[in-house]
Amino acid sequence: MSNHKVNDYCKLFKTENHLGNATVTSLLHYARYLSKSSRGTVTRIEVFVLLTAALFLFLATFGAYRRQHKNLFILKVVFGMCTLSSSLITYIFGSMQSSAVKSSMYSIWAISLFLLYGSTDAMAASSLDDTRQSILIYTYHTSLWYVYVVLLLLSVTSSDGAFHVSMSIDDSHLKGLLTCPVIFLHFIAVLKSLQRVAVCVMASNSWKLNKMVADYMYDEHTRGEFVPATMEGCHYLVDWPLSKSKLGTSSFATVLTAEDDEVIDIEKIWQCNDSSIGLELKYACLSFSLFHLLRRRYFGLACCESKERAHDFVFKGLLSENATDCNRIFRVIEIELAFMYDCFFTKYAVIYYASTAATFWSLASVICISLTAYTVATRLLIIRCDQDEPLLVNTKTEVVITLSLLACAALLELLQLLHYWTAIWARVSYVCQFIRQQSVLDRRGCHCLMRLKELLTKIGVYCASDKHYWQHKLGQYSLLESVSCNSNPSKKEHRVINKFGEFIYSAVRWFTLFDRAHMHRTSYDASVICMKPGKPIELPTEVKEAIVHSLEHTDGKLTNGNSSLVSNGAEHLLWACGQDIYPNISRFLGKENQTHLIMTWHIATCYCEMTTMKNLRSDDEEKLRPHLDVATKLSKYCAYLVVSARKLLPGHRYDTLSVLDAVAVEATKFLKNSRDRYEVMRNLAESEETIFEGGTKLGKQLEEIEDVTHRWKVLADFWAEMLLYLAPSDNVKEHIEELGNGGEFITHLWALLTHAGILERQEDHQVGSV
Repeated sequence: MSNHKVNDYCKLFKTENHLGNATVTSLLHYARYLSKSSRGTVTRIEVFVLLTAALFLFLATFGAYRRQHKNLFILKVVFGMCTLSSSLITYIFGSMQSSAVKSSMYSIWAISLFLLYGSTDAMAASSLDDTRQSILIYTYHTSLWYVYVVLLLLSVTSSDGAFHVSMSIDDSHLKGLLTCPVIFLHFIAVLKSLQRVAVCVMASNSWKLNKMVADYMYDEHTRGEFVPATMEGCHYLVDWPLSKSKLGTSSFATVLTAEDDEVIDIEKIWQCNDSSIGLELKYACLSFSLFHLLRRRYFGLACCESKERAHDFVFKGLLSENATDCNRIFRVIEIELAFMYDCFFTKYAVIYYASTAATFWSLASVICISLTAYTVATRLLIIRCDQDEPLLVNTKTEVVITLSLLACAALLELLQLLHYWTAIWARVSYVCQFIRQQSVLDRRGCHCLMRLKELLTKIGVYCASDKHYWQHKLGQYSLLESVSCNSNPSKKEHRVINKFGEFIYSAVRWFTLFDRAHMHRTSYDASVICMKPGKPIELPTEVKEAIVHSLEHTDGKLTNGNSSLVSNGAEHLLWACGQDIYPNISRFLGKENQTHLIMTWHIATCYCEMTTMKNLRSDDEEKLRPHLDVATKLSKYCAYLVVSARKLLPGHRYDTLSVLDAVAVEATKFLKNSRDRYEVMRNLAESEETIFEGGTKLGKQLEEIEDVTHRWKVLADFWAEMLLYLAPSDNVKEHIEELGNGGEFITHLWALLTHAGILERQEDHQVGSV
């Protein structure tokens, strides 16, 4: 290349570099100007207003998906935005109030954000701790924002001070056009924000409501004969006047004083043969009634109903020959838990108990928003400053921002209202109102509003016919599959990352003076074994059928697998169900903890899966596949619960973690450098000193069952019975918290067993003969 060309390139580079530096300098000067000028203050507020509005729309859209997904991004981002929203609003209101020049749109922006905050019904709370702690917090925020908005309303309509309002039309006329709907919107925004307080009160302090249900169920069995197949005599409460109850002077129990026509129970709903009340609506009301019963446990109230009736309700009612569809049974429980989620984490329960008023205020707010938007679009306010600042005009940008905020608020109000009247809460409301009117009116006497409710309810039932209210998946974890081959070159990078992580952890622990004794983590090689669960699978119908079959087979007398082994002629395997199978481990665990048994049978199931896959013939696969799928999926699900949801299992979660770490060390020891896990385990000497060795021994004994189909039936029945045995517990809070994170299948079994009167494991049935 010639020197002339080099010089030309150098000159061009210097020119571009100079232009680039000039552009950066100009941007910095402009940013500095915006940070100090009043125009810059307004611009910054505009940006934060739009950001906060987008945040509320995100919460309204994705907040409801918390109970249908376990996606970490959705859970964490939704939680973070829910926490951030109130702080952003406070910052924006404070910036508006403290700015030297106030845009005439400030008050409308503030009220729009206030409305958006109150209208986001799908995300009233993010955890149960929020429901307890946020009563005062929400009240404080609402009061503070109320004062801010009042001050903004006064300041932007004032003609005194550093600025005045200059208009091309009559001042009083325009102020009247804006002030009336804005003040009314402010009042509605306060009411909607206070609904969040009502959510927290209902979720944490509704003692009278739940005590009345508990006391009512105490003598429910005395109100006539119960026929489970037809629900005749089933007086489980669905709806009743909340104000009509009193404390009995002699029994100190809460007594319902309403007339019979005002109280709606399951019997009345099942006896209604009108075509408007279909089976879907009846089962929704049944779920709502069961939700009332389940909610008592969170408040620590006793389940005092007759154990015999509770047993018959499930085993002769839900599980009767006329209701053998297991999907229908679990659908009832699923909708019940959806009611539970809404009660603790959304505003729908509060709206249900005041549906008429809530509907009126939502429609009124939409009308006022529309009037405000029309006024803003046709009457532009101009703000002049006296001295230093240039003329500040309501630009098209500010008007567009204002109209966008008002449109978002109105749209969100309408969508939330439409969503409520097509959701499960509206189904119960419609059925109860229909039955009450039917008792005093002819069907022809129903007014147009009932026709509209019926239409919206049918639309909701149709749209939700194939919809699940939780993730409908089973988490999966395989201990043997998580043990990687140490000699695999592709794992070197992974080991480097783990070593770097351990270094960072050690450095943080040293600098914070946090002693290692306060942390529990066994020193197994993290590069060899992974504790991260695998990809969850869709919950198969075969698994539901296996669970229902096992529950019917045991008739509610749950064991940790003993019954299934005896019925399948596998008594020689009962040693692996004994609580003292590993004396050195079991003596440190409580009687409730089943982790060592879960991991023993999980290892044995994985061993059998490997040997079956090696020798599986195509002609045997069809009859073998159902049992194999049920056994392996339930085995990996129980292992997943040990790894990722141990708070839902019996026993202390720290003990569960200790056993899990011990098994991880054993698996690392035996399989660390193996290329064929099956061969290593097959050649392992039979022993019961460790959980891994015990599981391998059990796997070999299962392998000796020549009929492969029967072998997998033994395992499938065992795991179905084991999962049922794990379900009963008193950890109500943990189950409800899990509903906000996608839910777990074991929670559905926990609720089903609660309604069958099975609240705890029976010690007489938990240890098998050896």
